[in-house]
Amino acid sequence: MKQLRTDRQTLNDLGVMESTYGEKTLFSLFDMTESDGGKRCLEDWVTHPISDWQMLHERQEAIRCPDFPEIRICREELDFIEFYLSQGDRPTRVTYLESVLSRAFRVFRSTPERYIIQRGTKLLENVLLELKIFADHVTELSPRLIRSMVATVLETYQATELGKMVESCGQEDGFYRTDRLDYIFRYRRNHTIADLLSIVYQLDAIRTMHRTAVAKGWCFPTFTTDGKFVLRDFYHPQVKDAVKNDWDMENGNICIFTGSNMAGKSTTLKAIASAVWLAHAGFPVPASSMVCPVFDGIFTSINLPDSLRDGRSHFYAEVLRVKEVLQQINEGNHCFVLFDELFRGTNARDAFEASVAVTEVLRGKIHSRFLISTHIIELARRLDGDDSCCFYYLESAIMDDELICNHKVKPGISESRVGYWIVKRELAGF
Repeated sequence: MKQLRTDRQTLNDLGVMESTYGEKTLFSLFDMTESDGGKRCLEDWVTHPISDWQMLHERQEAIRCPDFPEIRICREELDFIEFYLSQGDRPTRVTYLESVLSRAFRVFRSTPERYIIQRGTKLLENVLLELKIFADHVTELSPRLIRSMVATVLETYQATELGKMVESCGQEDGFYRTDRLDYIFRYRRNHTIADLLSIVYQLDAIRTMHRTAVAKGWCFPTFTTDGKFVLRDFYHPQVKDAVKNDWDMENGNICIFTGSNMAGKSTTLKAIASAVWLAHAGFPVPASSMVCPVFDGIFTSINLPDSLRDGRSHFYAEVLRVKEVLQQINEGNHCFVLFDELFRGTNARDAFEASVAVTEVLRGKIHSRFLISTHIIELARRLDGDDSCCFYYLESAIMDDELICNHKVKPGISESRVGYWIVKRELAGF
């Protein structure tokens, strides 16, 4: 499975697991699993997107499937099973005589360890039985990923003593059987048990994603090889009462966003980048439809801190970030890159000239897509008419001495200039 190339800066910019300004994270949108193992599975998927068309298709197919068989999942019981399996006194052998002596000892002394073993083996045995029942109800019409999991379960049961153990579940009991199960679960087949529990957790994660997609009405992206890149009715999932917008990038490899400082450029670009990120995790996205390429990497530059320790200015940090991203984009790679307000850490003239220089380099990276927001309208005008560029802006206007931002994305270049008006209004009393 091919992992998507990205970095810590991008994870932080998009708020995948942590948020800079106390906002909810992307992961929090899906954090509704029924087990801690399912949660860990979701965390792994959302923090490690993939660049594998086949795997993305299989994960999507499984998540969107409305009627694959149910499997009982209980957080408390699975937590206890994990606790039981983590006990350090693993038995390395089991004999009937040892079980008898152990039982005789317990007649005179009850130990917590024995309770953990008895309950842990019983709960784990029930989970393995649930997996067998689930597997028996999966058909050839079930999603390929589910069928692959079931094949692993059935092959494991057939190749080990776990199959016969599941068949006899509930038919016999006793201290020797408990000790033998403990030996199998925690010593002889401990890695196999971990793999089977991983399947349970993946099923929990898949079922959670399905419920989320249905409840929110989100779409599953279509991946193409022809370069088509379209979003319909997309929005940022963490913005209350967010305005839905349409956007596409079918012409050129550079998209310039213009608009006033408060029009919503950053939020809009983060919404697009978040959709691309979620799409490459195999997740549903907040839009009515999405068509996009399978990218090899995702890189963003939104919230760059000054580095007091290294003595770097914000402008120098921006330059280094651009260089760092360009080094990641090798010849032939298909990367999605977002630069929010390039070179805001210097004066307007330097920012304009530096931005022109960067776009000259980006123009040659024809296999990648670049989204750039800027309040320097002169940059957009300079590039207007260039076949490698497309242009969008966010509307804003001053009406009745009030700034009106409707957060609608429109094709073209903004002519709005409201910065001076904002300064005059806020400093009117001084």
